[in-house]
Amino acid sequence: MSIEIWQFPQSATRDQLIALLLELGYVQGENLFSPGLPGTVSFFWQESGDFKSTNGVDASVFPLDDNAKEVWKTITDWAVRTRTSLGATSFDQEFQNYTVRCIRKKFGGTFYNDCFGHNRYNVITRELSTPASRGLHGVLTKLLHDLESLEQVLPEETMKSLHTPQGEITEETDQNGLLQLIQKYDPSRVIYNALIPFLVAVIEDFFRECFEILLKYDSSTMVKLEDQTRKLSLAEVKAISMREPGFERIVSSWYSFQNINGIQKAYSEILCFDIGKILSHREQVRDKLPIMSKWLENLIETRHGVIHHFSLNRGLDRETFLDLIHFVRALLQVVSEGFEQKLGIKLGPG
Repeated sequence: MSIEIWQFPQSATRDQLIALLLELGYVQGENLFSPGLPGTVSFFWQESGDFKSTNGVDASVFPLDDNAKEVWKTITDWAVRTRTSLGATSFDQEFQNYTVRCIRKKFGGTFYNDCFGHNRYNVITRELSTPASRGLHGVLTKLLHDLESLEQVLPEETMKSLHTPQGEITEETDQNGLLQLIQKYDPSRVIYNALIPFLVAVIEDFFRECFEILLKYDSSTMVKLEDQTRKLSLAEVKAISMREPGFERIVSSWYSFQNINGIQKAYSEILCFDIGKILSHREQVRDKLPIMSKWLENLIETRHGVIHHFSLNRGLDRETFLDLIHFVRALLQVVSEGFEQKLGIKLGPG
């Protein structure tokens, strides 16, 4: 769902509208999803700093034919459409309002907001946030979405029954375990094993990205880093001087986020944050109540076997893999709750 505003200046040429959007910081480009009528010019704006934008604002200057003028009850030849998401940050929605105000102030006219009505600006509800809380929320939201997408397309197992001369054997009638033995060679189980590294990559990316965000916005960590005696390579020095990939990425490269010990070491040494304490608790995962650290260790060991030894767990059926997806989701959420306690603020888009 999106917030679209259709604006009809009282008097403005195509070039005047383009110039104003560029002055506001929009970048001209192509809108592949909605190119518009011939003659339409597309733009996009996003605030990249401090995680203020999630969706940004796209805009387009487009021509109006006689039929469109009649529908919109206007005589202008050129109109402007701006759009952002209903789930966009308050900063994105405010900038959409600002764009509409600037156009109206300079060229007059009217506009229609498809969520709030004629000549009505977006009603902004801004929750208390910080750059860190917005950044962590963005990481969490993206990875949860990726996990949900994987769950939706996870293939079903193909061997659900076995036909024999004595009749069909199902899971309910498999008294001798014959179907269970055959199911271990179901091709789908190869796919489930192949997806284990994806789950570990989600966890690794989560801890690394969150570490870098917390490091960037925690000034107290600089005191600890000043006491570090690590030597930097010439490539790292050059990267820092050119601000790419950034000081936080250099520091995170000192640690491994592919195992519990590496994660715990990074967060405790630099951020004074006890990841191990959080993972030592039991959490509800579907119908199970596992200790998070033990499940994570088993998941990492399974990934190690697949990557380095091509060791496939033939007992990994679809339901067991779904348990793992839900475990990773629960892991991300419970650690995020710990981040909220550390920051003293709820994670959100702002």
